[in-house]
Amino acid sequence: MSWSRVSDPSTLLKMGDEVEVKVLKIDRTTQKVGLGLKQLMPSPWDLIGDKYHRGQMVRGKVTRLMDFGAFVELEPGIEGLIHISELSPTRVRRVVDIVKPEQEVEVRILKVDPDEKKIALSLIPLPKAIEAGPEEDEEDDEPRPPKPEPKVPLKGGLGDRDPFLERPRGKSS
Repeated sequence: MSWSRVSDPSTLLKMGDEVEVKVLKIDRTTQKVGLGLKQLMPSPWDLIGDKYHRGQMVRGKVTRLMDFGAFVELEPGIEGLIHISELSPTRVRRVVDIVKPEQEVEVRILKVDPDEKKIALSLIPLPKAIEAGPEEDEEDDEPRPPKPEPKVPLKGGLGDRDPFLERPRGKSS
């Protein structure tokens, strides 16, 4: 009926209202016709990439709690997930200990994926040093440089020999 959650259809339609709908499904065996109202309206996800971006702070309302996190409605038809690991900087055992349904929260956007219709959110504030620093690029897909080799040999290892190759490591023949 709508791009947003509707708990009571009578808030949208009344008996006797004339509406334009789209036929979604015809089931001849059960003699039922499936109709859609929202399919005639533009999806709120169509221009989501222009409206929301990584790092942005937005307000929303908690709509549902799950064992793995909380869903927050940013606008009608647009919900994001605060994963349980993003509810607090400390370990969270129960989501309900941090947020409640219908609670207004300010969240930071971690990732927007319009194709999958997903938005990852966080309640964890940024450290002050990062907050004051320069803005990061939208996409940070470059791999990190490798960690340098330790200067002190590690204890308990196999030394400088590779038992599978039976030759010293780092030397080619």
